[in-house]
Amino acid sequence: MHILVVNDDGPPSRHLSPYIRPFVDALQDAGHLVSVAVPAASRSWIGKAHLIGASLKATYVPSDAFREDGTWDTSALPDASSQSPDSEQRDHNSNNEWVVVENGTPASCTQLGLYHLFTDRGPIDLVVSGPNHGRNASTIYNLSSGTVGGALEAATCGKRGIALSFGSKEEQSIEVVRAASRLSVRLIEHLYRNWNDGVDLYNLNVPMRADVESRPVRWARALPNYWSKGSLYAEAEVGTAEVGAGGAILPNGTADIGAAPTKQGILSRFWNNNNTSAPVVNGCTPHSQPQLKERHFQWSTELSDITKSLRAAEEGTDAHTVLGGCTSVTPLLANFWHPPGFSGELNLD
Repeated sequence: MHILVVNDDGPPSRHLSPYIRPFVDALQDAGHLVSVAVPAASRSWIGKAHLIGASLKATYVPSDAFREDGTWDTSALPDASSQSPDSEQRDHNSNNEWVVVENGTPASCTQLGLYHLFTDRGPIDLVVSGPNHGRNASTIYNLSSGTVGGALEAATCGKRGIALSFGSKEEQSIEVVRAASRLSVRLIEHLYRNWNDGVDLYNLNVPMRADVESRPVRWARALPNYWSKGSLYAEAEVGTAEVGAGGAILPNGTADIGAAPTKQGILSRFWNNNNTSAPVVNGCTPHSQPQLKERHFQWSTELSDITKSLRAAEEGTDAHTVLGGCTSVTPLLANFWHPPGFSGELNLD
């Protein structure tokens, strides 16, 4: 099977994206052809977004060149000047090359992976988005998750999509990660072989525990929940907010380098670099413009109410299942409704 793997955590790194490399290894060990396309930076909580107007740059990186911080060691790469165009193209499309997409989102990585990046490898049979660094259980996470968004993009392209989340942000032993990866591969293979035509995508949550492979795998519905404490943002003093070039702040607190520049920002940079004539905005030059009121806000989630609702979830929901130490499988439609007819335990044998 040819599987496209995307994610919302970015290139493999110890702290932000620790699960993707062992998972890809497990897929390859099972005999699958795996193509990987990931955003250059964390794109958590971005859903199925595309950055309209942003230019995307895809860089082919040997999987062994990545460092623990998600960057890669270019000194170990072959000198492109010594390669013929044909050999360079073959290297770029070899099976050990991952693609890192600057300004990419999970959805755009799915699009590029399906239609542009791996055309010489044959059609893609399945898109797996993940493994996410942490759970994506309940509607409030499913509707926000970039991991679910990557699989949802596959569904809207007429492809089978699976969102995969490993249920812990705490550092795990490599043995636990490999066990979760092996189980995930078996489960993904089972779902693909027995795909229900009434399902657009599956959302999987795998608990991170040493005995995960011997624990039950259960059908589960998404727990419905809502923000009860209001805003996800807090006001910040001027000069303290980490704002990117386009005025956006990523959920992890880093500047969004992929945000599209604002009209005012473009004109400001033009005026700063070209003093021949002053640009006019709303009839005013920069020197004659009135000072507009500004307020700054920083991502500042208060998740205690959501955590409480997850722990109080009733049996049969994704949250109850994964917090109880079992793997949850939630079938979804692209309009976020549950298809009927799924209950009980899956027998992978």
